[in-house]
Amino acid sequence: MKKVMKMFDGYSRKIDYLRLSVTDRCNFFCMYCRTKDLCYERAEQLSKGEIFRIISAFKKLGIQKLRITGGEPFLRDDIFEIIEFAHSIGIENINITTNGWLDTEKIKKVIKSPLKSVNISLDTLDKEKYRFVTGIDGLDKVLTAIDKLRDHKRVKINTVLIRSVNLDEIEDLISFAKKRDVIIRFIELMPISIAKQIFEDEFVSKDEVIKRFKGIKEVSTKEVSAAKYYYVEDFDYTVGFISSVSDHFCKTCNKIRVSSTGVLYNCLFDKNGLNLKDFLDDENLLIKKMEDFVKTKKLIRSLKSDMPMFKIGG
Repeated sequence: MKKVMKMFDGYSRKIDYLRLSVTDRCNFFCMYCRTKDLCYERAEQLSKGEIFRIISAFKKLGIQKLRITGGEPFLRDDIFEIIEFAHSIGIENINITTNGWLDTEKIKKVIKSPLKSVNISLDTLDKEKYRFVTGIDGLDKVLTAIDKLRDHKRVKINTVLIRSVNLDEIEDLISFAKKRDVIIRFIELMPISIAKQIFEDEFVSKDEVIKRFKGIKEVSTKEVSAAKYYYVEDFDYTVGFISSVSDHFCKTCNKIRVSSTGVLYNCLFDKNGLNLKDFLDDENLLIKKMEDFVKTKKLIRSLKSDMPMFKIGG
């Protein structure tokens, strides 16, 4: 039997989770991510063949969980081929993060695909606020996608906490998730790129939200995750929080990420990475370079980053 490789960083953390950005492009202009002048397709975006080679190499290094991100990954015409390839080589835990702007045909393909879960961004249930946050009049279309997918896939809602936008909607969002039996995770705003301009005024911590509820208890789990889950008695429902700022999870981090241009980063907040394109013609060398680079992963992340989130697969 062929021995399965495992990859560890310099602090003996097992690295088995890859976040792979497949495009910089997005049809939304979220206020904490990008502006319209930053929305363009980069000429050096990874080709389908290059993505296949990168996924294959990481599979041999023991990657067990793959999350496909962007930009907006469903803007790639070959996105379902990428998903199918990852599954064909034995990666079973394949997930995707999307803004949810999906037409009927894409929804049907998602349902038929081997995707394990679909994370959909939803920061507000108010149409005007949704347009303000995203630059798109798209709330109804996204809600339709959630409703159509929830019976077929594990759907998670990602809600970025923004004081002036959704602090008054926390209860409504939890009720929305419970009614549809989908997972909701509230994510702390991070001081990355353009989000730094609004961070001081708009940041809401996990603790500020938790204090709103009288009966709340953390749910223990064996799964290594960026999210911590809490049972909220008021709603008889479990809610997730990703508190990258106020309560980071660096010491248990098991993930690495590859940008849509083929650069391997050990952390969302890192400035320097390894350009995998330089080694794609020699898989053995590629694997060696990746192993060596992962060994340099920091124990604790930096505090801020100038790197736009969509360029590193946020």
